[in-house]
Amino acid sequence: MKSEENTIYLPEMRYLAESHVPLSREMKQKIYPDTWNENLYFESSLYKVKINTSAAERRNLNATIAIKESLNIYEEGREKVFYFKNGNIFRIVNTEPVMPPDRPSYPGDYGLRFDFKNGKIETVGCYFRQKPCQEIIHLDSSGEVVKVVKEKAQCEKGCGHLVPYRIPGSYFVADHKVRVRKEPSIKSEISTELKKDTPIEVIADTEIYEEIFPHYGTWAKVRLDDGRVGFVYGAFLRAPGEIDVVAIREKANEWKKMNGWREK
Repeated sequence: MKSEENTIYLPEMRYLAESHVPLSREMKQKIYPDTWNENLYFESSLYKVKINTSAAERRNLNATIAIKESLNIYEEGREKVFYFKNGNIFRIVNTEPVMPPDRPSYPGDYGLRFDFKNGKIETVGCYFRQKPCQEIIHLDSSGEVVKVVKEKAQCEKGCGHLVPYRIPGSYFVADHKVRVRKEPSIKSEISTELKKDTPIEVIADTEIYEEIFPHYGTWAKVRLDDGRVGFVYGAFLRAPGEIDVVAIREKANEWKKMNGWREK
């Protein structure tokens, strides 16, 4: 039986919980935020989670995980935002301040963006300043790749994940040959390598951020099957409810081969 502390009332909250978004007790138990101005917060020293909703359309809700490295009244920091309509997820975006010529600061999409239809993933795309770049992968309702569209623009900042935090719990290794290190740094000694989809336990988030191109995220402290403790970069972990981007891209590469795709 679930404890009252873990009770989740909204399908939106369930999606976030399965994606291992850090949620407060109030977020899980809130029946519905009433107005656009009502925000629910959960924060640590380096990140915060905010949930709000539209007063005009009561089942429109969004959740933001913001890295507090540069948050102030004038400028937003790096954020991952989950958008919902009628109880279903319809978009996940990574944003950060970018500097177009006509505005001093503008929170634009960068890296991977996911769009959904009826709660199922429809496209995986690369964006910069809210414009598509590199390629867009289209999927059907069963998750099979039906088309890959090559964009003219190349991504100025690469096409990666923003991973603000990894809560303790069970994960999978998200990529091939993921390295476990002795300290939370790309320069640290390697303990071992893990295969994709290997189950792994996160003990704690270090809140130590690092940019490993094209990703930006924290290092997670993990426990291996043999009891050893090490550190894995957060972008190389996948929660049970998160999208398996590596698998989708591998399917997209097969589609390209079958359809005579030519890389530049």
